This record gives sequence, structure tokens and C-alpha cells, in this order.
Amino acid sequence: MGRQDVVFMSHGERCAGWFYRGEGVEQAACVVMAHGLAAVKEMRLDAYAERFAAAGHHVLVFDYRHFGASTGEPRQLLDIARQHEDWVAAVAYARGRPEVDPDRIALWGSSLSGGHVIAVADRVRPAAVIAQVPHLDGLASVLAMKPTQGLRLTAHGLVDVVGKLLGRSPHYIPASGAPGALAVMTAPEAAGYLGLVPPGQDFDQRLAARFVLEAVRYSPGRELRHLDVPLLLQLGRRDETTPSGRMKFARRSPTTTVRVHDTGHFDPYVGEQFEVFVAEQLAFLDRTVGAPTHQGRTIVITGAGAGIGRETARRFAAMDWIVCATDVNTDALDALKRELGERHTYTEMDVTDTAAIERVFAEFAARHGGGFDVLFNNAGVAFIDNFEAVPLHNHELVVQVNVQGVVNCTHLALPYLSKGVAPQVISMCSRASDYGVPSEATYSASKFFVRGFTEAMNIEWERLGIHVCDILPNFVDTPMTQAVHGAIVDAIGINLTAGDVAQTVVKATADRQKLHWVVDVPKNKLLRTVLHHAPEAVERAAVKHYAGF
Repeated sequence: MGRQDVVFMSHGERCAGWFYRGEGVEQAACVVMAHGLAAVKEMRLDAYAERFAAAGHHVLVFDYRHFGASTGEPRQLLDIARQHEDWVAAVAYARGRPEVDPDRIALWGSSLSGGHVIAVADRVRPAAVIAQVPHLDGLASVLAMKPTQGLRLTAHGLVDVVGKLLGRSPHYIPASGAPGALAVMTAPEAAGYLGLVPPGQDFDQRLAARFVLEAVRYSPGRELRHLDVPLLLQLGRRDETTPSGRMKFARRSPTTTVRVHDTGHFDPYVGEQFEVFVAEQLAFLDRTVGAPTHQGRTIVITGAGAGIGRETARRFAAMDWIVCATDVNTDALDALKRELGERHTYTEMDVTDTAAIERVFAEFAARHGGGFDVLFNNAGVAFIDNFEAVPLHNHELVVQVNVQGVVNCTHLALPYLSKGVAPQVISMCSRASDYGVPSEATYSASKFFVRGFTEAMNIEWERLGIHVCDILPNFVDTPMTQAVHGAIVDAIGINLTAGDVAQTVVKATADRQKLHWVVDVPKNKLLRTVLHHAPEAVERAAVKHYAGF
């Protein structure tokens, strides 16, 4: 691991930085880092960078214009828009280095820069973002101050703005101070700020006072609802400097992993809390940028030998995804392999056999960076006839495949989805989960399970950044439907193709908000809407009629 002094340009000024080359790697991910309020890279950013480089990641650490070793006049000018521009320039510089994989850029920010990395993510499109004790909510930060403190800072900010208009040099205030002093940070914990300055370092902690007027309006937490890249949000329960404020922002982001620690604002930079925070960050980087994304996203499809599963495999292969096609029918998998080629994985797997699932998932993940991105629980069986006419072992098979199979695969996929990019579980449900359907009682009940399971897991795994959803088609023209043809199939009609459903699965992988994806023709959608709002007796009578009872 070596550290090199580097310089890159941002709007005509030189941004000074350090570039750490990851140990034992050529083209690899790069973590781009900058500090918070008026702070410079020497204030413990080297400690984080050394850990990241030791784990095999390249690291770019830089000072903003107007601060530290970077150029820019006047000095100590903290302009949020300019710092955003510096982030864009830093990422462009990192992506242009030959040893950096341009598809695996991670942004790291802390305190004010923790807000910056959230704010600029949409502009620079990183593979991952880490925000440590970030500034999320300007109003929350103001409300944490005593009113007299807020008024004093506002007055000094206005003095600086007027001076700027008159062509004067900036009016400066300290970044940190004791409680009651004139400074931006005056909570008791603010003493930890200057404690980050290494011995002998000449550090200027002033900043142009106009910043305080801008900071009140700066709430990058609002961007969390739109963020579609993996984000590790590390918060301090005792943080008095950047209180998290309205955490509803984080809860609205399905790609955000929130970790709350019993710590203050400056504790994560040193000692035991540093070890805790950096360990979480390394684990997060391992599962988000640890493997090259340009090799293609990955999907595991159960029941991929025929029908919807086969068509879905075709669609994703055509989109340059890497497919793991599984089925109990090896002849069908061989035919699919001849069609799609050697790039993909084709393996026999019974979703009721947990040992087989563990083996297949582990082997596929090992070939693709240790994880995979999407699990499509598609395998299923159905039998249509009067309940008593269906042999008991067939009822048991429906439960084992449609219910236990979904549970098995979802549970065993977690370690690998946790290392995937924008991970998802998509399960094949059915419109038979709308109302219990006679002549397919067990099948219908199995889809009630899938729907309820999906709804519960959608909430549970949101905290892990894994989106869970399901697909609810009406009767589809597949070998399974043709084999179990019954009165209700004739009454409703087969109006969908396997391609219709496969295309919906593709859409689901691009949308991390929607929970239930209904696939049906307009007239049937309208009928179901009407029946859902009709009295229960009417809905029952309609289902009874269509099922021929």
C-alpha cells in the first residue's frame, strides 16, 4: 500500500489530495473521501483510507477548494454548491485513473460531507455511498442550538454577506468553540473537533460566516427518498452536532441501511468507536463494490426450464445479466444452455432440498464476487380439480414447492443477496391470491401464503436494503396451465403469455418501490376492482360462477 500526493482541477482551482493504492490489486474499486465542516484531510481521514486500502480498495482523499492544501481565494470559504462541484471533479479524476474500475466508485463523507455525498449521488452515480454521522437536516441542527446562539450566528452571517456585496474580505467565525462561545459548533462534544488535528499541524478553523445562512436551508436528507444506490447511514444516538432530525427521509429509501450507535458526533473518528464504524464500512464496501459490476448483474431463477422461468431467463440474458437457471428437469436446462450459451449457469435444483439450494447458491455466488443480485422464486406446481379428487400427495407437493420452496430459497439466499447490487427477492404469486378459488384450493392457498410472506418480508428486509416484491398474473399460456386445464380456466380465459410475465419481472428489477405487480388484461383488472369493492356475498357468487360451482 502506497500513498501518493495528487492534484486535480475543479473550476480552475487545484484540489490537493492523496491517492492510496489498494494492496495487491490492479483495477479495483475506489473510495472517494472528503471531510466535514472546515476540516482537512489530515484530521483522521488517513486512518480510514489506510483501512480501505488494506482491504484492497483504492482511495482518493481530497481537500475542498479554499481549504487545506488546495487553492482558492478567499481562504476558508465554505460554499455548499462549490463543494458539490469539487465532489464531481474528484469522482471524474478517480474514474480517469487506469487502476480504478470506473463502475465501482464509493463515496465516503462524514458530518457536513456526509450530507454532501447524499446530495451529489444522483449526479455522479456511484456504486455505493457511506454517510457517517451526517448532516441531514438544516432545521434540526438549528433547533438543537439555543435561540440566542442561532441569532448571534445569523447576525454574523448577515454582516459577512453585506461585506461581500461591498467588496470586503470575508468576516470569519470559528468552526468550533466552548458552550456559549461564538462558533458554529458549541455543544460540549465540540471539543473533539480540534482533537482530530495531528500534533504540529497548522490548522485554520475559521470559516466565512455567510455559511450559517446557507446551512439552515441545507437538508440533503430529503434526497434519501430518491436515492437508488446502496447507502450506509451511520448515526449517533448522542450526536448533538448533526442530529438526525426527521428520520422519515431514511425510512423512505429502500436502498438505505441505517445503523444507529450509542455515540456522539466525534467519537467515530478515534478509539473503540472508530473500530466499530470502520468495520461496518468495510463490510458494506465488501458487499457493494467488492466485485466488478461491469461483469454483469446476476439473477437466480428457480423453475427456469419452461414457461415463465425460461422466458425470464431469455429476457435477462438478452439484457447482459448473468443467469443461474435452476430446475428439476435437466433436459430442459440442457436445451436452455444450447440456446443461451456457456456464459450462464444451469444446474439441477429441487427447491424442497435445502442442501441442494445451499450448494447451488454458494457455487454461483463464488463465481461472481461472493453474491448475487436477484432471486426469482418462480418454481411452482398446480392441480385443478375438486379438492377430494386430487390425491393427498399432490396437495402436499403444492405446499412443499409453492410454500416451503419459497421460504427455503429466500432464507438461504440472504448471505448472497447481502453482497449483491440493489438486491431483490421477486416471487411468483397469482391472482388466485385475491380470493380462495374452488377447484384449486391448495394452489390458491399457497399463493395467499406467498402474498402474505412477501408483504411481511418487504417490511422486514427493508432495513437490510433488500427489496421484496411479487408478481400476480392471471392464467398464463404455459405448459403447467395447459396440463391442469379446468372449468375456471375456460371461464376466465388464457390471455397472457410467458413473455408478458417475464417482461413484468424485468420491470420489477428496475423499481424498488412497488410491492405487488399485477399482470392481467384490462377487462379482468376492472372486474377484480369492482368485486373487491362489492359486498362479500357478491364476490363469493362471482368466484363460484366462474369456477363452475
